[in-house]
Amino acid sequence: MTEEEYLEQGRELDSVGKYKSAIKAYTKAIALEPKFSEAYNLRGIAYSKLKNYEQAIYNFSRAIEFNPSEADFYNNRGLTYGDLEQTEQAIADFTSAIELKPTNEDFYTNRGLAYSELKNFARAMKDFNKAVEVKPDYAMPHYYRGDLFMTLGNFPAAIEDFDAAIKINKIFFEAYTLRGIALYFLRQYERAIADFDKVLKINVNNATNRYYRGLAHYQLENFAQAAKDFSIAAITWSDFAELYKYRAAAYEMLGDEARATADCRRVDELYKD
Repeated sequence: MTEEEYLEQGRELDSVGKYKSAIKAYTKAIALEPKFSEAYNLRGIAYSKLKNYEQAIYNFSRAIEFNPSEADFYNNRGLTYGDLEQTEQAIADFTSAIELKPTNEDFYTNRGLAYSELKNFARAMKDFNKAVEVKPDYAMPHYYRGDLFMTLGNFPAAIEDFDAAIKINKIFFEAYTLRGIALYFLRQYERAIADFDKVLKINVNNATNRYYRGLAHYQLENFAQAAKDFSIAAITWSDFAELYKYRAAAYEMLGDEARATADCRRVDELYKD
C-alpha cells in the first residue's frame, strides 16, 4: 500500500471510532513518507480523540513543521492546548490560523472561546462579532456570542443571538435552553417555559431545563408542576442546595409540611458540607 492508501485507511477507521487502528495506519503512512504533514495532522486528531493530548500536540507540531502554511494545523493544535487548559498557547495558535486564513469563522469562534476562558470578554466579543460577520448564516458564533451576553447580563442581546441561532438551526436545543434561561431572567415566564418544553420533548430528564422550568412555574404559582420539575432535576443534581430550597417553598405552598421540612433539612446539610 502507498502512503496515500494508508492515509485513506486511517480516515475510514477514524470515521467508525477505531482511533487506535487509525493511528497505526497513519504511522505506516508516515513510515513511507516521513514528512507527510496530513498524516501527522490526522494522527494528532486521533490521539486527541483518545485524550492523549501530549501525543496530539507532538503530531500537530510535526505537521506544522513540514507545512507551516496550513491554517487547520494551528487550529487543531490550539484546540488541544485548550483541552490541556493552556489557554495562552491556544490563543497564539488560533491567531496564527487567522493570519493564514482570515475568512474562517471557526478560528475566530475558537479564539473567542479561549478569551472567554481568560475572562477577557472584550476580545472574546470582538472575535464572536467577526465570526458572525464572516459567516452570518452559521449558528455557532451567534450561540457563543449569546452565551457571552448572558455572562455580561445583557439578556435582550443574548435572546437576539439565540433567535438567530435557532432560525439557522431549528433543532439547536442548547440555544433553546439558554434562550429560555434569558427569558426567565427577564420574567417572561411563559415564553421561557415554551423553550424548556421543546428541549424536554427530546430529553425528558434534562436537569437544567427541568430546574429552570420549575423556577418559571414557581413564579407563575404552578407549585405542583414546579415541585415535579425540581424532583426530576434532583435525580441528576442531588447536591444542589438551591433546588431543594425552591422545592421546599413549593411544598410549603402546597401545604405539604413534611416534605417541605425534609427539604429544608437537606438544604442545611448541603450548606454545612
